[in-house]
Amino acid sequence: MNFDMIKGRPIRIMWSQRDPSLRKSGVGNVFIKNLDKNIDNKAMYDTFSAFGNILSCKVAQDESGASKGYGFVHFETEEAANKSIDKVNGMLLNGKKVYVGKFIPRKEREKELGEKAKLFTNVYVKNFGEDMTDDK
Repeated sequence: MNFDMIKGRPIRIMWSQRDPSLRKSGVGNVFIKNLDKNIDNKAMYDTFSAFGNILSCKVAQDESGASKGYGFVHFETEEAANKSIDKVNGMLLNGKKVYVGKFIPRKEREKELGEKAKLFTNVYVKNFGEDMTDDK
């Protein structure tokens, strides 16, 4: 029944993880980006299930149900997650080279970027007139 269509949308069935510390720990969780728009939850599940037992697998979608080009796979073990990173990172899936890495929570990413952002001094200027050229 997993991935069957109901009202034009695929259903996703996964085990419920009641312990929030395990759910939020990020252990065994991988992030995949640069996915082809035609890769759905089932295709991603089929690709990554070769590395170990999958607790959950999801391709991010917009409001209309179209793929956003990234997704997440949560493995039962850290070893399975590491194996999937080693084997699939840089691989071509549907003609696109994908990035697979450990999931890093948004707060940790923002903290790291916040420190790096202090070093940048880029300025973006826009709305020049049409008579502006590279020489001016």
